[in-house]
Amino acid sequence: MIQPPCPFCLIIEGHDPNAKVVYQDAQVTALFPLKPATRGHTMVVPNRHVSDLTDLTDAESRILGAAVRRIARAVRASVSPDGMNVIQSTGTAATQTVPHVHFHIVPRWNSDDIKLEWPDEPAESISAQTETLGVVRALLPAAVEDVSPEDRRQHLSFIQAIVTRMSQASSSSKTWLLPIVTLTYGYAITKTEWWIAVLGALAVVIFGLLDANYLKQERAFRKLYDKVASGGDIPTFFLNPALAGPAGTKVNYWPDWQDVRSWAVAPVYGPLLVAGVAIAIWAHCT
Repeated sequence: MIQPPCPFCLIIEGHDPNAKVVYQDAQVTALFPLKPATRGHTMVVPNRHVSDLTDLTDAESRILGAAVRRIARAVRASVSPDGMNVIQSTGTAATQTVPHVHFHIVPRWNSDDIKLEWPDEPAESISAQTETLGVVRALLPAAVEDVSPEDRRQHLSFIQAIVTRMSQASSSSKTWLLPIVTLTYGYAITKTEWWIAVLGALAVVIFGLLDANYLKQERAFRKLYDKVASGGDIPTFFLNPALAGPAGTKVNYWPDWQDVRSWAVAPVYGPLLVAGVAIAIWAHCT
């Protein structure tokens, strides 16, 4: 299904003549929404299309934060509100409707009709909150620490070792499969035993899926390597490749279609599988 164009990107690129742009530079754009909640309601968005707040780079986060403060000061000086809300929503569960990071600067008056209410009851028990606290603390110090060049080099060497191991495992899977295919297919042809060819074809499928998985993991760790090398916010010595993907990414060991049809998998295992099926059909009909 074709996705509709991002309305914020259209405004940033100057393709929306009705947009009310308050401010724009090379990094951020500030604009009035179509339906402002209060007088002076302004949105601040990064010029690069990023759908999730946690996918912003460190540099973009600093620039965007400074822009929000600068725009908020201008709005406050312009309309003299009694207070102000700065609201950022990420994900549909948090009421995000446009998949492009944006901050709402909402001037507030004691007489306005906006109601922002927090639940009266806590969302977690004390024990559950303590557990959550431990998880967050375990990640946060490493994410904000000043990583030394030596630690970064060591971190990269660990990731590179995994990438190398995945590549070697991929090569080994092909090496192990060849004698199995030669033996099963050769025996099936010699003895006209179709089920032996089926066993060989099954071995091709299994080894092909393993190889595709090795390729998938290699790609994931290469992304992790690139993010660590570029100074991304990866905790020191963490080896979870999901940290380099979009927010909410989980480790999934089942290969994707792009891995199966890659040049390192499909051209190798596809012909072998077709050959096994053909031999099985021939042997069964003979």
